[in-house]
Amino acid sequence: MYLREVKVWNFRNLERVHLTLEERCIFILGDNAQGKSNFLEALFLLARGYSPQGARGEEMIRFGEEIASVSAKIVEEGEYFVKEVILRRNGSREWRLNGKRERKWEPIWLVGYFPEDFAIVGGAPKDRRDFLNQAISLVYPPYDRFLKSYEKIVERRNLLLREGGPEELLPVYTEKMINLGSQIVEWRVQYLRTFTPILSEVYRMIFGEGELEVQYESLGYRWEEGIGEGLRKAHRELEREEFVRGMTLFGPHRDEITLLLRGKEVRDFASQGEKKGIALSLRLAEMRMIKRMKKSRVILLLDDLFSEFDTQRRELILRGVNGEGQVFVTTTEREMTQKAVREFSALVLFMTAGKMSQRSQGFL
Repeated sequence: MYLREVKVWNFRNLERVHLTLEERCIFILGDNAQGKSNFLEALFLLARGYSPQGARGEEMIRFGEEIASVSAKIVEEGEYFVKEVILRRNGSREWRLNGKRERKWEPIWLVGYFPEDFAIVGGAPKDRRDFLNQAISLVYPPYDRFLKSYEKIVERRNLLLREGGPEELLPVYTEKMINLGSQIVEWRVQYLRTFTPILSEVYRMIFGEGELEVQYESLGYRWEEGIGEGLRKAHRELEREEFVRGMTLFGPHRDEITLLLRGKEVRDFASQGEKKGIALSLRLAEMRMIKRMKKSRVILLLDDLFSEFDTQRRELILRGVNGEGQVFVTTTEREMTQKAVREFSALVLFMTAGKMSQRSQGFL
């Protein structure tokens, strides 16, 4: 799968972008604040259905305009289809497939690494849960439906704990929460069993040292002894405290995904450079998981890739992703871009003030 043609209209500072592309490594070169990241955000939105920065639709529309759109001609197994998203100032979105409204939204197999991904490694537990939830939902859509149902049940249960209500309702919501939560934890654990060795392999490829591990840590129960029974036991032990605090104190919405490097927790002991390398490794491992589960090549976005990595690491990263499919890399570094052109036959796009071109006089 790759993007053959891309059109972006009134997205952030991108007034008009129209590109014809190939399935290879594509460098987007330009100074800071020119629109490079905005272009990758547009591609991510089209593919995954949301902004990697968590922006609302109206925030992504060019100042002074009412409508923005992103569309792409996508080639898959020798055939193509056209996917489009239209954003309106009132907050509405319209998804189209081959010019017609999509009855059921379908993703494009794309993974993006952005500077915000640093929070997955160094941020709060919710950041790691979000990463895992989004990764599983992409390859297995029923998981997303179960997760949303679970979140609604927890919200209603919290309301009952805070404000009271018919006594017979709380046990009903508790049992529904445990049943849905058991399936969510089971999906997470199964995904991580396959994901963890892939992540370790990717990290060794780039850094060549240090064992990187992922552990699923349940809060208030032990999933290893049976998820459903563990959740019920946690409910019995925490029931009184829940009434005091007015909130649900157990379940997958409170669990942690712990990253360990050389046996130590990454969030507390890893350097800034190591954390960025681990964040990148998480995204590259996610890409390999999609490729493995969906038997498809995956489009890869790498935003501001080279900061905090030395020359050796940069070359290892490029060698690792070159040939994987269509890869977009944004950078301000001219020398590294020239090297990618010479060694990997990379295509270079030049971004200046929201305008993109494929030619720059005297570049090489």
